[in-house]
Amino acid sequence: MYNKKYKKVVFGESAKTHGSRYRNDNMWIKRESLTENDGLPVFVKFFIAEKGLKSCSLKITATGIFDVNINGYEIPDRFMPGWSNYFRHIDLCSYDITERIIPGGENTLRVTVANGWYSGKLGYGNKTNVFGDEKRLFAELTLTYDDGHTDTIVSDESWKIAVSDVIAADFFDGETIDARRRGRAEKIVGNAVITDFGVPFHAYSREPVRVTERILPQVIFSDENTVRYDFGCNFAGVIKVTAKGKGGEKIVAIYGETTDENGKVYTANLRRAKCTDEFILSGGEDTFEPKFTYHGFRYAELKKTAGTEIVRAEGLAISQDIEYYGSFECSDEVVNGVYRMALRGQKSNFISIPTDCPQRDERLGWTGDAEVFCNSAMFNADCDLFFKNYLSLVREDALPDGKIPSIVPFYMGISDNTAGVPGWGDCITVMPYFHFLHYRDASAAEENLPAAEKWIGYYLAKSENYLTKITNNFGDWLSVNGDTDPNVINQCFFGYSALLTAKLCEILKKDEKRDTYTEIYGNCRRAFRENYYKDGRISCDTQTAYAFAYVAGYLSKEETAARLPEIIRENGGGLTTGFIGSRFILPALCDIGETDLAYEIISRTEYPSWGYMLKNGATTVWERWNGYTKEHGFEDPEMNSFNHYSLGSCVEWLYSYVLGIKLSPETEKVVISPSFGKKLAFARGGTRVKGGKIFVSWKREKGEVMLEVKADEGVNYEIAPSGEITSVMKSGNDTVAMLNL
Repeated sequence: MYNKKYKKVVFGESAKTHGSRYRNDNMWIKRESLTENDGLPVFVKFFIAEKGLKSCSLKITATGIFDVNINGYEIPDRFMPGWSNYFRHIDLCSYDITERIIPGGENTLRVTVANGWYSGKLGYGNKTNVFGDEKRLFAELTLTYDDGHTDTIVSDESWKIAVSDVIAADFFDGETIDARRRGRAEKIVGNAVITDFGVPFHAYSREPVRVTERILPQVIFSDENTVRYDFGCNFAGVIKVTAKGKGGEKIVAIYGETTDENGKVYTANLRRAKCTDEFILSGGEDTFEPKFTYHGFRYAELKKTAGTEIVRAEGLAISQDIEYYGSFECSDEVVNGVYRMALRGQKSNFISIPTDCPQRDERLGWTGDAEVFCNSAMFNADCDLFFKNYLSLVREDALPDGKIPSIVPFYMGISDNTAGVPGWGDCITVMPYFHFLHYRDASAAEENLPAAEKWIGYYLAKSENYLTKITNNFGDWLSVNGDTDPNVINQCFFGYSALLTAKLCEILKKDEKRDTYTEIYGNCRRAFRENYYKDGRISCDTQTAYAFAYVAGYLSKEETAARLPEIIRENGGGLTTGFIGSRFILPALCDIGETDLAYEIISRTEYPSWGYMLKNGATTVWERWNGYTKEHGFEDPEMNSFNHYSLGSCVEWLYSYVLGIKLSPETEKVVISPSFGKKLAFARGGTRVKGGKIFVSWKREKGEVMLEVKADEGVNYEIAPSGEITSVMKSGNDTVAMLNL
């Protein structure tokens, strides 16, 4: 928690302009009630900085989201301070703004505050003011001088309120900007008043959200009233528009992920989210860039009056500004397309927290979605701080009986589907485990082990003789013609999480606890086999059941091989898996010796498949396999997102099996063991591991396979591929091996 005893601030001869500062608590301010200023509140502080300035730091947060302008410079971070459960804490952001301060002159700090997650529309039903209804600001500016003395400026009643050109802003509905108000931007229309907000501060501890890509669109339709754009890919962001026209005329931006049968922007799946930005012209040339909203879209349509000229338009992709160091490419363009879909889906949904989708009236932190994709995400990018922050929110919202909410930050009432759901609650064991594999940092394991233990305790309390009786379930969410018994899935997660908890204990050298959870796992396995496995068949006999039971260690390779390939071929080679099974199916097939079948599935273009999405224009992974079919058109718009990363969990297989980058909790040594399928002529790509970056490539050459590994000097690895190694050449930490398969 951030807390400070405020002292009187002395500014030399200019002290009178700042007022007195005797405060013993955190000072919050809000806009006084004003009818003249009907836009967003802009909090303004004028101050003098002495000469000899050494540094200037700004600590700031808001109930809502803020935009900071210091002497005309806008800090590029968006949607700060990010999303937390504001009933429990709010993040405090810190900035070094020394270079933006004018020593010996007057400075102006302007902070605009919008609804954001705090008071804007949120989740199902467009709920508003879920956490509160007041836009408040907390700020503390500390100026340190060469002689060692400091000045401190805090948010108090000396701050003024100015006019904003942003009339309204909401994540779901969009933003309204009136360029006519920009001429009044310096006009002070009121005063700030003291308020309070008794929620603790936590230091902001992850990368910010920023514009990470600029995308130039193609005009696909234009007449005097409409310009329609195709940005070439689905992404999360806004359109930036420069236009000329008569003052007071309005441009309306409409967003959608795809087009309908008439070529118009398809908006039915947005549900109750308006996803519309409005730009009001000043009469000159105006540029509009929404900063307090975002949309999920590939297509955008600008509605305008005749005579209004659209000078320029570009897409601004918005995402967590994390480093993406993963790469993958192979000889099959379908597989390459699947990788790109999942990657862009990750970027679209990493905005403060891992969300399920960026477009409709939802955009929630579903724990199950994040759980199935986290390993893929960490192969792709540096998600260290991002997932540690999310796990802290999960722990904060965990219930006393160990139940983990299905949505974090948690904002709904408790019900069977909002907390204690297997697969969703298991994020508390899965995420810390894979975090350690990728970053070799035991702190996430240490921080989350108590919550993981309580989660296993919840399983135990809801079980009889280690057979779980939990009735809360989503099953294998959005499976296709392969409904797996939720009881089977729940039992698999019970043991899987017990096993991962044992591994967390092993990482932390808690041997006694490790043995306890290993024993629990063994009993879960026994209960599964006694109740759900007989005569070589799992009772529900689905692809997900066999794949998950194998990964959980409930079935041997031989037992899995006796049925899983057969059941896939009985379905014509197509998948029936949903969110849960799609993560496990390809690794299980490779492990049991069905590598070629796994390659057939990943490169398949018939429905249902990842390739079918690609064939139908997808650039991000769909929420459901049948999001669109030629036979039935668009699926139910109430549940049909075209930008969901969950089914993109196959990406971990591309890294771990196609490239063969195997990570283990027992050792920092990376084992390179690709699964060479007959379908591919080559594959190459890499990621970052303990010690640096590693890049793997292999290709077929005259009946042999050449395997090449390039790694930074600090990376410890060994090659252990299938097949006979006929020659090996080493140079530094790089290796080239020839294989006879």
